[in-house]
Amino acid sequence: MQFRNRQSDIPIALYRTFVVISELGSFTKAAEELKLTQSAISVQMKRLQKLVGGGLFVKQAVGIGLSDLGLWVEEYARRILILNDQVMAVAGRASHEETVYLGIQNVFARKMLPDVLNACSGDENKSSQIICGSAPYLTEKLRAGYVDLAVMLPLSELRLNALAEWTEKMVWVRAAHLQPLDGSHPVPIVHREAGLIDRKVMKLLDQQGVPYRVAFGATDMGTLVAAVEAGMGVLVVPERVALELPDTVVIAEDRILPRIPEIRGGVFYKEGFDLKRHRPMVDAFLSVVRPPHVKPTLATRAAARSQASERPLRRTGTNIHRS
Repeated sequence: MQFRNRQSDIPIALYRTFVVISELGSFTKAAEELKLTQSAISVQMKRLQKLVGGGLFVKQAVGIGLSDLGLWVEEYARRILILNDQVMAVAGRASHEETVYLGIQNVFARKMLPDVLNACSGDENKSSQIICGSAPYLTEKLRAGYVDLAVMLPLSELRLNALAEWTEKMVWVRAAHLQPLDGSHPVPIVHREAGLIDRKVMKLLDQQGVPYRVAFGATDMGTLVAAVEAGMGVLVVPERVALELPDTVVIAEDRILPRIPEIRGGVFYKEGFDLKRHRPMVDAFLSVVRPPHVKPTLATRAAARSQASERPLRRTGTNIHRS
């Protein structure tokens, strides 16, 4: 058997430093995160660029970005780090307390956070860290390996590793003190910035010829609900989220507002995540984020078998049908 010259091998430490730089967009911030000097970071990246044969970074107005080569190297670097961490865990050299990173889409945070915290904190050998954000943000984190499991409503065309899937019934909500909209003015929309739900809503309004205007925009769900309470406009949310909102917010059934089609939701996991080894945490997470009318499935077991045999995961789940 022939072996390559080991001088051309790329040390794991270089990959790890490179990924941190790409995440933070700064050598200085990466040095602080990794507790290294900035000169040490620079030396590492010069060595990595020499090994891969080209520049990995480009200057931006703020911070640094990745070149085309850098984007290609980043994708493989993240895969290599995931595999390295798995090998270390199997070999028994990983920390006795592992952290599982759980993602919750902003729209579900108010409803799910308490239950997720309670359900996922009982394992003495594993801790959980919760990350909230928009569906595009969590999708990026999943693909980059920074989130292990995430519950969200992703773009329907995205191919993600699905552990369980369902559909969410969507409803309009408005302030309880407001009179129903009569169509004499454009529908005032409380808008999620970079929100996939609102893109679908606006497209539907355009298709049905319903005039609207964006009355308020934010990324934080609490702020959006506050805008609705203040009477600034209407917002679309999953029905089970609407039922948990304060009494100052009600489900709007105004005739001018079109019915929103159900949206695909589910729990998705990152490439390389060991579902079998983290089974208790996975089951606990699923048990509190699934809609109440979705019965437990054998998704975790099926995913673990599929992962072990390196076959594509067969998507499993149940649709919600409500009268």
